[in-house]
Amino acid sequence: MNLTPDKNNAKWRWSLTATCVLLLLTSFRNLDNQLVAILNANLVSVPTLLGNEPQDDLKKMQAVFTSLDSKVIAIGEQSHGTSEFFEVRKKLIKLFSLDPQFAKIGLEAPMAEVEDLNSYLLEDRGDLKSILKSFRLYNYECAEFVDLVSQVKEINKNRKNKISFFGFDIQSPFKSLEKIREFAKEDESIPVESISKLLSDYTLLNNQVYSHNFSREDFDSLKYISQPVLSDVFTSTKNGLSIRDYQTNYRQFLLLNDPSVTNYEMSIMSELRDSLMAVNVLNQVTNNSKMIILAHNAHVQKTTSVYSKSMGYFLKRNLKNDYKVIGQTTSSGTVTAFKPSIGKISADNLLTSPDQTSFEYYFSLTRKPVFLIQTARIAGLIKPGARPKKYRLLPFGIPNDQYVTGDAIEDFDYIIHIEKTSGNKSFYLN
Repeated sequence: MNLTPDKNNAKWRWSLTATCVLLLLTSFRNLDNQLVAILNANLVSVPTLLGNEPQDDLKKMQAVFTSLDSKVIAIGEQSHGTSEFFEVRKKLIKLFSLDPQFAKIGLEAPMAEVEDLNSYLLEDRGDLKSILKSFRLYNYECAEFVDLVSQVKEINKNRKNKISFFGFDIQSPFKSLEKIREFAKEDESIPVESISKLLSDYTLLNNQVYSHNFSREDFDSLKYISQPVLSDVFTSTKNGLSIRDYQTNYRQFLLLNDPSVTNYEMSIMSELRDSLMAVNVLNQVTNNSKMIILAHNAHVQKTTSVYSKSMGYFLKRNLKNDYKVIGQTTSSGTVTAFKPSIGKISADNLLTSPDQTSFEYYFSLTRKPVFLIQTARIAGLIKPGARPKKYRLLPFGIPNDQYVTGDAIEDFDYIIHIEKTSGNKSFYLN
């Protein structure tokens, strides 16, 4: 057997390999060109949207949303700590508020805490920064959300039908219990001692509250102490709100954290939380009003998220065409988030560059700094098999892989893409 290499054969094999690589690269380029051509033909470029005088771009957006007549419009965000996402929400709130039927803005925040925000918004009661601190959520304790509240307050000056906020999340027990205790001032049958004991215990177990990681023993004790607080015999009403509203909010918190229900499985807890948030939003829906809800992309998307069935999934199933969702994406820049290496909130977390498997890669190739696209316009032009498989999704902290499996065309009705973004100005950075 001749083991001497055949130089001509080696050259042939190298030539064949090079040809295959070239064909593969050409195929990728053709796919890039096709997708980008479809995007560019259907997007609405709004380069000045984030500026001080975006009037022309607002008119373009208004033209896109003219036919949007849904009861619930969700505006998402890829992260909770992006300054420009807040700015886009402000612009959209201003746009949608031109319709007098829009009178509510739902927040991914606990119901009872948000009631204090309404006292500030509608009655000038309380200190805004102190109220936001009670949310215990860094994404609301920031200059951008303060500006958003100020804008809503300004809009209300010229509105007969005032806009108010409502909270639909259930991750905190504190303010609901404090509100129930306030009712006790007028109803001596409410067990003040039990409420004070619960508040004290939850304060000691603060980390377990926000990581949803109670031991079975701790939770059983909290549930037992809670029984007299959740009695059905209390019917007190104050400022248009019933004690039962706060009891319901607290019951949902207990259900979310009950190890016998979730068995400490995050997928079960995620779906339970989103289904409860959907119930809370639906309870706010009326025949004569419309609302905006603000939450993370993973909560508002109308399909099952990478974590579980989403709030948007349940809302879409219930409301059909009366639920529409606007997702927000970005390709580069920084984000404010919890940074494990330093153990605190940081604004200098870098966004990793997208690759050819992600939607953001193709969004970047459009060379548009900010654009809006209606996914229905491109759904039939980009078949599922030819679409990117991932997009960016950032939770509370910064994961090793910033991208998750998902189809942005199916998940959102509209996408607003901002090429470069920056971390928001959280008060936790001071």
